[in-house]
Amino acid sequence: MDDDSGLDHGAFRGLDLNLLVALDALLQESSVGRAAERLHLGQPAMSHALARLRAVFDDELMYRDGARMRLTPRALALAGPLRRVLGEVHQLTRLGRPFDPARAEGKIRIALNDPLEALLLPGLMNRLWHRAPGLALAVAPLPASRHLEALDAGEISLAVGYFPRLREVHHSRPLHVSGFACVYNPALVSLPEAPGLVDLAVFPHIHTTYTGEPPGVVDRVFEAHGLARRVVARSATPLSIPFVIKRSPLVAILPDLLARLFAAHADLRFVPLPIPGLELPLSLVGHRRDQGDPLQAFVAGLVVESLHEWLVADGASGRVQPLDPKQGGEEPGP
Repeated sequence: MDDDSGLDHGAFRGLDLNLLVALDALLQESSVGRAAERLHLGQPAMSHALARLRAVFDDELMYRDGARMRLTPRALALAGPLRRVLGEVHQLTRLGRPFDPARAEGKIRIALNDPLEALLLPGLMNRLWHRAPGLALAVAPLPASRHLEALDAGEISLAVGYFPRLREVHHSRPLHVSGFACVYNPALVSLPEAPGLVDLAVFPHIHTTYTGEPPGVVDRVFEAHGLARRVVARSATPLSIPFVIKRSPLVAILPDLLARLFAAHADLRFVPLPIPGLELPLSLVGHRRDQGDPLQAFVAGLVVESLHEWLVADGASGRVQPLDPKQGGEEPGP
């Protein structure tokens, strides 16, 4: 009998919730074998689940194209809503149960660009190991341009980076406003101890868009002073920049956090650029569907702690956002 909400309970009679879990694994992996491994099932059991799912949705869902399995348009359309539904069911099962990190189990996926992974992952894993040893952390190998898309689809739980355009479904927590620094090889580039924009405009530049930050952030500052820089090289990853600069008379203008990661290159020079408007705000972004998830709040707090620990130890420039105890995490020690 239906209740006043209009929910037809009879419509769920032939639906097994475990089938939706299997469907999520299939959509995430696009492979029957990998989906089976993900759920600790045998491949015949996963193939049987796929056959049942095809009957439920009256759609092939996956088909073979040469050596690969591809998703049908119906399957692609199901991925986002399915992730949201399973997330809500997961939260429902934990209602009224206090969250204990020491007993928590599972895997949480986050997105970081390469420099932030190098900066945050050591402290983050140390904290997880000591406070929540049952949790596994996976950093999704995604370009910055796909972080919000992956967040919306439920592929990741949190993203850290520069996000100039968020939507109402995202909740953002400011972490740090990074200043910028110029990096160059003093054996090849002659600059004053405190170079200005005029000095920097003389030399060719190398640029990286690893953060999703367009060249305009730097170029607008030059333009505001009636100047322009000449970018002769664009790298897909910042990791190559110090090696390029060592051998070429180029200048890189990079967020201070990134420049500090190259400090081991003693033959390069790193000079802060305290120029108004030349800054990069970093944020921790989640999806509003997960705002009540204590696990996500716990991991978000650890991310904040790890960043603050690194900033204090390294003395990086920029404005540090204070920790808010209400948002999770603990104040790092001295």
